[in-house]
Amino acid sequence: MRRAALQAVVLAGLASACTGTIGAATPGPDPVFPTDGGVLEDGGCAPVSRNDEVRLALAGACAGCHLAGSRPYWASLTAFEALVYDPKYVTRGDPDNSLLVKLFKGTAPGSFPQMPPGERYDALLARGGASMSIADVERWIRELPPQGAVVAEPMPERFTVRRLTAEEMILSAMSQLGLTLEDFVDTSSPDWRTEEYTVRGGRFFIWPKDWAPGISRQYVSDARTVERYEALGGMAALDNRGKDVSIGPAAMQTLVQQSQAWCRRALEKPGNTAVLRHVALADRSATKAAEIKRNIGALHLRMLSEPATDATIEALYTRVYLPGEAQSTKAGWTAVCASFMRHPLWLSF
Repeated sequence: MRRAALQAVVLAGLASACTGTIGAATPGPDPVFPTDGGVLEDGGCAPVSRNDEVRLALAGACAGCHLAGSRPYWASLTAFEALVYDPKYVTRGDPDNSLLVKLFKGTAPGSFPQMPPGERYDALLARGGASMSIADVERWIRELPPQGAVVAEPMPERFTVRRLTAEEMILSAMSQLGLTLEDFVDTSSPDWRTEEYTVRGGRFFIWPKDWAPGISRQYVSDARTVERYEALGGMAALDNRGKDVSIGPAAMQTLVQQSQAWCRRALEKPGNTAVLRHVALADRSATKAAEIKRNIGALHLRMLSEPATDATIEALYTRVYLPGEAQSTKAGWTAVCASFMRHPLWLSF
């Protein structure tokens, strides 16, 4: 994928999954169906099969949490049928013994007896948040045909791109910048991993509400950490809020602040070479220009997974690093590092 194409797609926005109700999405004359259901090439919506009808009808209740991440069952028809034909979730012809139905009814075993977790499905249906009744789901499972062969047709001219989720932003940034939880929370107590996280001030910590540390009673001592996570589009299963991977003002404002604070923390961390591999923080352009440019190139490769051209390195050196160095070398390297975290290649897949 060429960089220009990727940047254009990212900056223009990200397409959401096609959703609808059974019978509501009627194809027009000579429609062009996608290979795997979902979104028509002309921008409209239409199911390509009975299973796809059901996927689209349930999307309003399920896609918020299952459009991306580790269980993206609503991302495509193929992904949905991986759920449908898994006997752990659906017993074909027997809705009463299908976990999917039990989840909708709120009678499933385990930690989460219902889906969505924050509101019963029948209540969601009553207020218009879903469009397919449980009785319709049961009838569909009774009539569910055997699983057909899935034929994957390569389509190199078509590609999809999405923004990193909040969780991916947190974990990717920590990994690339050489940061760990200990850089953000107080670890003076020997039991800190099983207690609420006491956040160190001035570190701009970001952490999901749903990520409880061990068996803790609380999540974090500072509610702002969760607010920042939500601003980045993070999901909260217990609040029935799905992931938001759009590129909006709240997410970008938080990312700007996160990139600056975390890059600065990486530079201040003793012994951390994640940002500075070929220079020391005290090195200045007057005597170490070549080494500084080499480090810019190495950081570009580390954070964007793409080698930088000489022209790109020169532009970053003259337009980003040097103006910051006029204040301090820490400001110069913070500016370079933060610019990578706000780059479309870092933000997207």
